Amino acid sequence: MIEQQQACEEMSFLKSERGVTLVEELVTVAIIAMGIVILVVMITTGVIGVRQIDDKVRAETLARSQLELIKDAPYHPDPISSPYPAVSAMPGYTVSLVIEYWNAATSSFSSTLRNDGLQRITVIVQSGGNTPVQTAAFKVDR
Repeated sequence: MIEQQQACEEMSFLKSERGVTLVEELVTVAIIAMGIVILVVMITTGVIGVRQIDDKVRAETLARSQLELIKDAPYHPDPISSPYPAVSAMPGYTVSLVIEYWNAATSSFSSTLRNDGLQRITVIVQSGGNTPVQTAAFKVDR
């Protein structure tokens, strides 16, 4: 008898249970969809950031390589007629040099060609429309 009563209670419990409504289903789907959208946005932002950093690292490496190549070369009093060696730029990158000459009389650098034995060489590397990477070093006539 007790077993029959328990079986009846279980059956009435199962019969009285309500199902999930359409609104509850839609809220669940919306929450899952928002989570997926947030995840996709995070991944996209990460990929863009990695590309930008990779581009900057390549440009900095190219600039340092150019400076090292110039430092290794002998001093040229007139780098316009006898230019310093240049690295071959990677596709999508441009390398340019700005050479300034020390003027002992004014104790400053200028773009006017002089041979007072000191040059400031600035290497500028640009890729696409990104901010150029710029680095400088001095070349001394020894």
